[in-house]
Amino acid sequence: MSLSTTNTFIKQLEELQNKTNDAELHWYINEIIIPDIPQIIETLTMCLNLLIYNSPQEPNEKDRVEKGPEIKLPISSTKSETLKGIIVRDGPYITNLNLSIKEPHINKHIHKLSLKKPILLEQIIICQNSIENSISLVNKILKQVDITCDFHLSLISIFKNLLINIQSAKTNLQLPTDPNLVFPINITNGEDYEPILPPIMSLDFYISQAEICLDLKNLHRINEAPWCEIDDNGKSYVDKLRDEMKLPKSSQPSINETNKQVDKVLEKPKNNNNFLSFLKHRHEPMEYITRCITYNNMVVMVNCKIEVSSEDPILVSCFTKLDSIDYLISGYLNSINNLM
Repeated sequence: MSLSTTNTFIKQLEELQNKTNDAELHWYINEIIIPDIPQIIETLTMCLNLLIYNSPQEPNEKDRVEKGPEIKLPISSTKSETLKGIIVRDGPYITNLNLSIKEPHINKHIHKLSLKKPILLEQIIICQNSIENSISLVNKILKQVDITCDFHLSLISIFKNLLINIQSAKTNLQLPTDPNLVFPINITNGEDYEPILPPIMSLDFYISQAEICLDLKNLHRINEAPWCEIDDNGKSYVDKLRDEMKLPKSSQPSINETNKQVDKVLEKPKNNNNFLSFLKHRHEPMEYITRCITYNNMVVMVNCKIEVSSEDPILVSCFTKLDSIDYLISGYLNSINNLM
């Protein structure tokens, strides 16, 4: 067989393979994916309703469908019962709170705690937005159904964007990715509570692993110079010291290494008041550097904290449904890519 004949044969085989792949892709999209689209929309809508109405169905007077009841979640700090009580969630809000606290530092200020006004859970709002975006993307598929090469490429693009939104929704039910939602960036408004929380206490609500979490901290305000100093940009002396030392806030270096770095950064004339103050507290730099936090225009250390959580059955159900859609769409993409 001549070389030209061989090349022609190979070309024919390639064309035949391409036609076969196109036919298989056409069949796969038309017979497998498209029939599943209404079910995907229905599942996403159920997730959205669960987040907003605490029920898989949207309230409808005509069909006598009512909004789901508030979610009452018991919380307790295990056997110690340092903190116990009930959190009530309704849609994206913590609407009620009834806590009993037994901890010496915190009991100087409060023994019981309740809410004056609802607290917004931003993660649920972000999750809702991602699901709404997902529903819009899936609806595009139904409007564009046209089994052509352009449609195949459009479908891949839609599925990729859909996965981004689904994974964003899932992530916000797993952990707070935005640092603005938690201490020390999130500032507690003490007047939202009864009794009013003092400035040296912080209280965060967030979602982690489909659980509603509560993080209560009692803080000690630092008044010693220069450690208590904060500039006009909101940066504390310790923040700037860490920057110069290239020391991450979470790291725990050895005392010797820390003291060497502090000596280098704070190398000043002996008549400097800050330097004399530093020498006076020579035994404390490690503790200041590793424990000081800038919070609400103060420099503080955490005296004690209580973290408790309670599994939210509605959020668990929503996450499970989103996870199944994530798995389904990922499978579609893999199959389409294999056939193209």
